Amino acid sequence: MTKLRFLFLLAFIEGASVMACELLGAKMISPYFGSSLYVWAAVLGITLFGLMCGYYIGGYISEKYKREDLVYWILILAGAFLAIMPYTSQWIMSKNIDMDIRWGSTLSLLIFMFPPLIFMGMTSPVIINMINTKVDETGKSAGSVYAISTLGGIVSTFLVGFYLLPEFGIKWPCFMFGFLLAILPLVALVKLKSNKALLLLLPFFFALKGNLVKPIHNNANVSLLAESEGIYGQVRVYDFPFYTEQKGEKMARGLVVNNTLQSILDRDSLDYNLWDWSILFPSAASIYPKGSSMLLMGLGGGMLYHQFHRLGFNIDVVELDERIKDAAIHHFSIPANASIVVDDARHVINTSKKKYDVIVLDLFFNETPPSQVPTIESFTKLKSMLNKNGMVLMNFYGFTNGEKGRAARSVIKTFEAVGFQTTLLPTPEPEEGRNLIICASLEKPDWSKISYTEPSRFQITSSNIQQFILDKTQLSIQDAEILTDEKPALEKMYADAAAVWRRTQIEIWLKNIMQTDIDLMK
Repeated sequence: MTKLRFLFLLAFIEGASVMACELLGAKMISPYFGSSLYVWAAVLGITLFGLMCGYYIGGYISEKYKREDLVYWILILAGAFLAIMPYTSQWIMSKNIDMDIRWGSTLSLLIFMFPPLIFMGMTSPVIINMINTKVDETGKSAGSVYAISTLGGIVSTFLVGFYLLPEFGIKWPCFMFGFLLAILPLVALVKLKSNKALLLLLPFFFALKGNLVKPIHNNANVSLLAESEGIYGQVRVYDFPFYTEQKGEKMARGLVVNNTLQSILDRDSLDYNLWDWSILFPSAASIYPKGSSMLLMGLGGGMLYHQFHRLGFNIDVVELDERIKDAAIHHFSIPANASIVVDDARHVINTSKKKYDVIVLDLFFNETPPSQVPTIESFTKLKSMLNKNGMVLMNFYGFTNGEKGRAARSVIKTFEAVGFQTTLLPTPEPEEGRNLIICASLEKPDWSKISYTEPSRFQITSSNIQQFILDKTQLSIQDAEILTDEKPALEKMYADAAAVWRRTQIEIWLKNIMQTDIDLMK
């Protein structure tokens, strides 16, 4: 292989490793700090900052140090930092877990993702300087190196997202790309008799040893039953003790996405869940008779599915992540023949030809609802999908007042702009800990027909329903926006509320898991 081809190969591997580092780094941070707008801004900002610094330093040292081995040392260092990134990330994030999400995520990324990126950013300028032989060919050389590097990034984006991450998790892909970055430069240095470079193999031995250690899945009363890493993040199923005011302490089975509890069911009776707020959904829907048609968007661990099934509804389900569908069937007693479509909720809304009596939106990507669903265009289509006297039930976080409640007020305003009547059913906790069920109906609901009960749970009836309905005269929606596809502002409005939710999850869940020996990263 000629020297030019060898350098182009190194540029390709470096470009592939940059995108792998960014994708894997984002998945590392999600179980600790979530995937809100703040976190994604931190990931993208640190990625660009690392590359910017690398480009500048690489350009400077390529002129100052005219050495053939310079790029080899840079790539080996980049590979070493990338290989140990799963371990440096867990170390720093466990230290920063009590920080504000914005600053905690940013500082963590600076510690574990910035170092490999700065060395990878240094690579291209150094390679360009090495292959330049004439001043008038500089542009051609730079274009070729950046094109080949970008091609590597394209390949690794699909490879990591579609295959390596789902199949191997996070640790092994980090090791693979780190080793790939380092091995060819290491061989080249050995040929140049730079045997000191062999000392840089130590981080790879450390990472390999950590990868080969069998993970602990059980600790005291907490058991990890299943885990998966994928493009949508980490999905896990746990058994653990859980206390509720209604039922006392029970052994629970929970679906956990990026260390956010999505569903909690009674382990010994998986048809019943342990979250008190969920009783609002079937209570509101029970005004419809047995045999009513329902579209449930967001399966999770099947909490709502089991409740609606007890009402005798004919249920179609939409779930974005096939791993969650599989977990619901294998660990949460959802029938294998249930009508479940793996698809994006907005795509189903846009293309569905069916009509329903009830449509349920229980849609969250970790702690954030997808902004493409609560828009006037989407709600208009939902309205056309309802039978006469139909209803949309939407699960939302509980803030309704102040700046944190502006997102909820905007969703309500958007529903009403389409012609829905809205009834608000918050759970009885304070705003920062409650859920808000938005009932959007074509006509005023007949609450006298409520008929739903569960063992050892409070009951909502026609006589006490008014106790659960929020007085909308207390809300001012003047500062709320009608949400549109053209201006998807929901995620920005929701960012502070999402940060509160993530903080709550850290306190009630993540810190408890961190006290066990269960590894937080596959």
